[in-house]
Amino acid sequence: MDGTLFGNPWEHIRLLSDDARNAVLVDFLQRHAPGNRVLEVGCGTGLLSAIAARLGATEVYAVEPTEIAEVAQALMKRNNLPVTVLRGRIEDLEPRQVDVAFSELLNADPFYEGVVEVTRATRPWVRPGGLLAPQRLTVYAAAVQASDSAREARAAIREVQGFARRFDLDLSPVLDGLRTDAPHRYVTLAEVPAGPAVVAFDLDLLADAEPAARVRLQLPVFEPGPVAGVMVWFEARMDDSLVLHNRPSEPSHWGQQVCAFSTERGMRADSTLDVWLILEDGELNAVAAG
Repeated sequence: MDGTLFGNPWEHIRLLSDDARNAVLVDFLQRHAPGNRVLEVGCGTGLLSAIAARLGATEVYAVEPTEIAEVAQALMKRNNLPVTVLRGRIEDLEPRQVDVAFSELLNADPFYEGVVEVTRATRPWVRPGGLLAPQRLTVYAAAVQASDSAREARAAIREVQGFARRFDLDLSPVLDGLRTDAPHRYVTLAEVPAGPAVVAFDLDLLADAEPAARVRLQLPVFEPGPVAGVMVWFEARMDDSLVLHNRPSEPSHWGQQVCAFSTERGMRADSTLDVWLILEDGELNAVAAG
């Protein structure tokens, strides 16, 4: 994860525009902040930490590794709030005892912001019997048509072949370089699953669970036609009843991660797409199996 990315104000504009996300997090604080010591990891502008203090938290620690921490510090000073802004990574800070710790380090690629590693590093801050959120991360995968990438790959090859003929060039090195099995990762707000979702990861973040580096999945497909990728999304359980999510049926600022193939697979109705989900260097990819 590039930490400098999350110092960009536009990242915080995007997430603060998401009223459903904000409602879950404020509800969480209304339930758990009053009378408690609270830690927020990845506080960004500090807004949620300020709300925790206003709701009656006795002490708040707001941890932020990027320069946006300066905004959080100014916010606490302007409002005279009992919030200590700590600039740095939670992994590098000396733990201080709190009753409630929370973060929202989620992305269209659920692992991109390091939620598993950060949650593990946060655990020593929480007193025995305290609350650490999110508690559980479930990642779903589904087949998706995602044909734009395959169409672009074919169009690029046609263009190069045309240049080869027009200018009497051997462009085979270019063509070889364009033929790839690597997926094209992008975020969508418009793609819909081509079949029901399958659970790819189900992680207890309060334990030492590690996501597998490779998971093989059989993704059902409803209707006959081309399928050219895999869509993933998450559910992050904050407490017994509050869940943050980016399900494709409901709008969010996150959207859903798509890993698109360079060629489509023609699928029959009620068939399955055989894929590998691969987690490497904090990024989730998908490749066709077999």
